[in-house]
Amino acid sequence: MKLLLSGGGDPENVIALDKLFVSMINVQETVLYIPVAWESDSTYAGCFNWFKGTYNPYGIMNIEMCANLNLITDLSRYSAIFIGGGNTFKLLKEIKESRFDKKLMDYLNGGGFVYGGSAGAIIFGNTIKSAEYADDNNVGLTDLSGLNLVGGSDVFCHYSIRDNEFIMNYSNDLYVLYEESGLYINSNKIESIGKPYLNKNDVTI
Repeated sequence: MKLLLSGGGDPENVIALDKLFVSMINVQETVLYIPVAWESDSTYAGCFNWFKGTYNPYGIMNIEMCANLNLITDLSRYSAIFIGGGNTFKLLKEIKESRFDKKLMDYLNGGGFVYGGSAGAIIFGNTIKSAEYADDNNVGLTDLSGLNLVGGSDVFCHYSIRDNEFIMNYSNDLYVLYEESGLYINSNKIESIGKPYLNKNDVTI
């Protein structure tokens, strides 16, 4: 299993993560981009343009976007899957209702590489309760259990000092990511990429 999680920064903030991503895949093969966390499907084309503009310079030219997870039947032909940011509740709801979570786990267990940014990172925690701080649960998601690939902990993205009170009172263990921070999970090993992450106990008011 190879999983890269980003705190959700702009391209200039996540260069270390992007370089790792590119170094570990065959850039000549196709990358699948999933924008469904974005709250308005009318802006998916803009999301796709952003993704191409960000990763074409790294040599990733063969990119497919999928905005309907029910249509995906075979992930094995992709060199990597990138799950973008937006509303975490919407993203997890669409993943679970389409049973894409099962396909994603099979892909990872088969040696696939997944890169998740912001909401696309939070869903891999034990729960997505950390998203309650910044996202509205407009989709009425009741089961907040995530894909649980981060050692039983949750993931908090876009960290700044103003988030400390929420983090200190958070009930679960938590990886706290700056926008320049990332986690690389390879099997059961979790490695910090970019700016070092924080744990819940590292923050104070």
